Amino acid sequence: MNITPGLYPDFSETTLEALVLAMGRQLLQRQKNLVVNITGKDIMDLSLDEEASVVNLDIDELEGFIDDGAIAVVEPFLVGFQPGTGSYPFNQQNLCSALLHLVMYQHAAEFSPTLNPEPARKHCEFTIGPNIRGSGTYPLILTITLTDYPVIISYSDGMTSTAQPYLLTP
Repeated sequence: MNITPGLYPDFSETTLEALVLAMGRQLLQRQKNLVVNITGKDIMDLSLDEEASVVNLDIDELEGFIDDGAIAVVEPFLVGFQPGTGSYPFNQQNLCSALLHLVMYQHAAEFSPTLNPEPARKHCEFTIGPNIRGSGTYPLILTITLTDYPVIISYSDGMTSTAQPYLLTP
């Protein structure tokens, strides 16, 4: 699904699918950096299957709360983020909230016959429930899952991959 680039100033992706994957990769970089991940928190896994050209991403134990009727996610790492400049879902204040709301938006688009002409192509899932396993500081626990998320792999100048768009632009 095409989007206006720069709605999240730290990212220049032109499709929703690519933006979601770029944010997931950014979160993984933060998790691996013990300067910003001072507790060594391990909240996510990201794997690439080159043969199938898919990525799987699992983010678990994000903590959140309701703020003025909207779900907010607590950023687990000590690092800045330039907030989104657009309307929902491009208006979040931290990386984890941005990623969750983009996945929620994409999940809804996957169920729209107008936006997803192949109903079997559903790659995004999320859960929001009571916090019974996190620190207990915040009342919600959130998970994000991308399963068999399609990517295009390029082997020129080393291996790179980018998300393959599969949703239509409204």
